Amino acid sequence: MPEKRTVVLVEPEKPENTGFIARLALNYKYSLRVVNPGFNLSEARKTAKNAQEKLREAKIFGSTEDAVKDLDYVVGTKPGRGRKLSGFPARRNTSVMVGRESSGLSNEELELCDTVVHIHTPGYSSLNQSHAAAILLYGLRNPEGPGPLKKQKEKLKEVAPKTVYRKIIDSNPREEEVGEIIKELKEKG
Repeated sequence: MPEKRTVVLVEPEKPENTGFIARLALNYKYSLRVVNPGFNLSEARKTAKNAQEKLREAKIFGSTEDAVKDLDYVVGTKPGRGRKLSGFPARRNTSVMVGRESSGLSNEELELCDTVVHIHTPGYSSLNQSHAAAILLYGLRNPEGPGPLKKQKEKLKEVAPKTVYRKIIDSNPREEEVGEIIKELKEKG
């Protein structure tokens, strides 16, 4: 059984940011997965402070696809793309994918996400990796029940047209709402 809420850190380049994100994961009760770190995670210990255990327990993956394949719902972020973080409904099984310091998430990595959010800034739109993670985790801090489960998304794909599926999943409905939608679509189908 996968962790309920996970930070997936994609190809981090600076140990300091990874240490800060480990602290955030501890503060907001997320597990930590790291895809192809550009350094040994022990280098992030200095900024992790009391989150040393998060670093030790972090799961390292060779690909982003492997890092997210068992997660129920993944939110990616990219400046100016997707929906605004403010007002996005957090769920108990919502995980967050954070991109590399130099270039963020690739289009292929964003495709692995269930939805994409952006952090509105009135000025320059690029944020430091750990700062973006802090805003995301804070924005998702009060989860309401579980969101769509992986198996529900698979069933929904079978009964809903592609555009309808994307709109439903993008809204991060509660688990029971997805069940009701699937039931109605099957009855009408």
